[in-house]
Amino acid sequence: MSGIERSLVRVDNLVVIKENASRRDTPGDDPEMSGTRLVGPLDLTVKPGEILGLLGESGSGKTLTLRALAGVNPAGLHAYDQNGPYRPVYRSAMVFQDPMGYFNPRWRVRRSVAEVLRIVRGVSRRNVRFRTEELLRDVGLAVEDGSLFPFEMSGGMIQRAAIAIALAVDPHVLLADEATSALDPTTRDRILQLLCRVGRERRAATVVVSHDVSSLAEVSDRVIILYAGQSVEEGDPRRVLAQPRHRYTDLLVRSLPGDHTRGTILPEIPPEPFATGADVTERNRGCPFTGRCPRADERCRGITPEWRGNDAHRFRCHYPVEPGEQR
Repeated sequence: MSGIERSLVRVDNLVVIKENASRRDTPGDDPEMSGTRLVGPLDLTVKPGEILGLLGESGSGKTLTLRALAGVNPAGLHAYDQNGPYRPVYRSAMVFQDPMGYFNPRWRVRRSVAEVLRIVRGVSRRNVRFRTEELLRDVGLAVEDGSLFPFEMSGGMIQRAAIAIALAVDPHVLLADEATSALDPTTRDRILQLLCRVGRERRAATVVVSHDVSSLAEVSDRVIILYAGQSVEEGDPRRVLAQPRHRYTDLLVRSLPGDHTRGTILPEIPPEPFATGADVTERNRGCPFTGRCPRADERCRGITPEWRGNDAHRFRCHYPVEPGEQR
């Protein structure tokens, strides 16, 4: 993407590779020759003010994808796109699951926000107090709340303060990694709505990771369903989640508690088979869900499915769920 402010985020063929020390000196330009691919290849496009939701079970690659977009990969992991090592050219901010990590426990919250404004954005001491109070109000906190220490705030209040710190960077890209998972349901919905509201108001491309499928579906403009680091289905959440076509998405949605008749046994996703070294080496062949899919056959194991559908709803599955199919 270009460096123009508020331009859309576009990443083609994003992959995250775990470095393998025993293969580090393997000759060639392909990074996968010296490591194991954990995420990708993913094509991501997020427009200014758009909300993209990433859904999938634990271990599907959601957090690694966010960290790659932010340029903060864990030690031993490296991100690449079609042009080589991936280096973000946009200004990003990330809201994490544990907001207490943002704050010095000996500082009042307003000082933590002010420090970001002063050091990162270069706001003068003369204006920093006004900007700090403005940010606190933007996230639903009273100006007086800024005088509290982090440990004096409730879970919802401290997460709002963490969002204020993220906004102090004036990000082009706002990334939220399970930012509401430690909160009660009512507060969780409010914080998720707040994240999306400020993202739209500030025209930030916003990517949100959450296990709360129903809430994320309500606030997202698009969703991507990740499995084993790969996108298997994506599009308008009202279509993807109401009429899933990939077998994994279908099982994921049907296994959620909802308006079921009392005593109904919810379907479960079969457990992951024990992975041998050969399985890991071959994981990028065929459909990644093959080992757990009740419909899979040799075609699924050996041939990677092509994308089907359109931009509003597309999926990759050799044997998609058909409308009206009995399951």
